[in-house]
Amino acid sequence: MSSLSLIRFRTILPVIIFAVVVLVATQSCNTAKKVPYFINIADSTNKDYTLKEHNYLEPVIQVNDQLWVSVQTIDTKPGGEATTVGVSANEKNNSFIVDKNGFIEVPLVGRVNVLGQTTTEAKETIRSKANQYYVNPIVNVRFLNFYINVLGDIARPGKYVVTDEKTSILDAIAVAGDLNITGKRDNVLLIREENGEKRFIRFDLNSTEIFKSPYYYMRSGDIIYVEQGKAKSRSGTTDTSRDRYISLGASIISLFATLYLLFSRNNN
Repeated sequence: MSSLSLIRFRTILPVIIFAVVVLVATQSCNTAKKVPYFINIADSTNKDYTLKEHNYLEPVIQVNDQLWVSVQTIDTKPGGEATTVGVSANEKNNSFIVDKNGFIEVPLVGRVNVLGQTTTEAKETIRSKANQYYVNPIVNVRFLNFYINVLGDIARPGKYVVTDEKTSILDAIAVAGDLNITGKRDNVLLIREENGEKRFIRFDLNSTEIFKSPYYYMRSGDIIYVEQGKAKSRSGTTDTSRDRYISLGASIISLFATLYLLFSRNNN
């Protein structure tokens, strides 16, 4: 191989290597950008970003729901001594199943129809009946069987019972330990049963539009499924897309090395 050809090849080779490195780095950066949430918000502390989320609708009580009900009151005896009466504060003793007709049997109060009511409405219904027997009763009602299922590429997949019925999809993901670095954030699936039918809703966690969705807040029995994505963090496990570009770069370098050898032999 002539010295001139060798000089030319040595001049071109660093350019080829640099191009391959830039290609791989660009792909890695694009992959990393998909990891954070809400990337549509401007990356600046000088700008405030406000968004009105979808109105929250309280879930209603249905047949076979399990409710926690507490009724407490200060009752005055004829002698003037005050004493606390009502349902025990023990959670197990305060558990009531809504029967097929929508009733629960509350001790010291009686049968109360709560079907189709929110917990706020049921509290007032029970209080109204308790007023017949007690002075200024204090009533609390909440769901005991409010649960969500979080599945797929998540840190701690499983079934979770939540005490706060105002739980959003982000709350549910947080309870399950957040998505793994390999989780597909732009296509999270929510499965909900409505009127005997399964409804499938897709969420993009990269966008703040999620807050506007009528499905932003969870309902008992909802299923969240996180699909495993191809993009992976540079600091995480193996990124197949990045490996593909590295392999391509190595192939290009190998090709030019082969050409160099053939060119060198032809000129000897």
